[in-house]
Amino acid sequence: MMEIKGWRRENGDVGIRNYIAVLSSVACANHAVQEICRKTKAIPIVHNQGTCGEFGEDREQTIRTLIGVGSHPNIAWTLVIGLGCEQFDAYKLADEIKRRGRECDSLLIQEHGEAKVVEKGIKMIKKVKKSLVQRKEKFSIDELIIGVKCGASDYSSALISNPAVGKAVDFLIESGGTVIFGERLEVIGAEHIIARRTKNKAVREDFLRRIKRAIEEASKAGVDWVGSQPSLGNIEGGITTIEEKSLGAIKKAGSFGLSGCLDYGEKPKGKGLFFMDTPGYDVQCVSGLVAGGCHEILFTTGRGTYLGSPVSPVIKICGNPLTCNKLRDAIDVDLSFILESGNLEEGGKKIIEKIISVANGELTRAEKTKHYEFSIERIGITA
Repeated sequence: MMEIKGWRRENGDVGIRNYIAVLSSVACANHAVQEICRKTKAIPIVHNQGTCGEFGEDREQTIRTLIGVGSHPNIAWTLVIGLGCEQFDAYKLADEIKRRGRECDSLLIQEHGEAKVVEKGIKMIKKVKKSLVQRKEKFSIDELIIGVKCGASDYSSALISNPAVGKAVDFLIESGGTVIFGERLEVIGAEHIIARRTKNKAVREDFLRRIKRAIEEASKAGVDWVGSQPSLGNIEGGITTIEEKSLGAIKKAGSFGLSGCLDYGEKPKGKGLFFMDTPGYDVQCVSGLVAGGCHEILFTTGRGTYLGSPVSPVIKICGNPLTCNKLRDAIDVDLSFILESGNLEEGGKKIIEKIISVANGELTRAEKTKHYEFSIERIGITA
């Protein structure tokens, strides 16, 4: 069944969840956010960043990411909590979220004191809950934005889960949907393959420029990225080289041409397949995809992980029978049957079915266990 029901926002976005979220504009407000959410069951979005001592690209990236997650279509209403002395405070952040056509309010701790902010926040949320729109509307799969990510990879990632996700990605794009993949340093050794698939010269040059810059930045830090990858966990899982790891990783991007490249946390301005300039580090990559508007994240894993997101359901997909058996409370889609059948098409169908089911309200394992991990990538020095 391909029918999806969700919430149509005033700005035209469609959400598959109807969350009330409380977002900290700076790490100093995290405790207040957590207290408000503990007493109201709202969704907490906390992090270790803030614009107090950030410069240039870092400051721009933090602001873009916070605006992106605060205006996410899966959120019905956002309350922003700030300390008050950060460069980009809760009032400014809330104003930007409102400019994107979303419902939002804000409170500053230094204006009221933490206890009063918690008290006020609880009252505001109770009032919003009474007026929350419950009625769902039908919408098509072509309005979905899906993020794809791999983590704790092993031999089964390249053989089973990543190519099966690739089949699902192709179906989504054929259906008019949008898919975003990231992990800049985990396409090294396979970047020429993606480059051949770009829609035009400008996209190809942009993509290759980003990969080259990442390698150069790693080199400046004294890191031989090619020599330091794959990770110890990858090696224990049967991956031997960075090229091997990358060739497996790009399988989850399917076979369609690359429509464009996105900065970290940036929303796509069209349909199709997009590359987001993210790190491979799981929580920061997923957070960037979420800020970019992804309704759901397809997360392939060989060795297993419990990572989630406060806003977008994270669907864990695994092809390793041992991991699927040991970590049953983490894996949403068990593809280990492909080891014997070799039927990747069937795997792709199972993933599409799960995407639709989750879009219609089924909770992922990470949602059930309230995994709300969120972290913004850092670029440079902090004052």
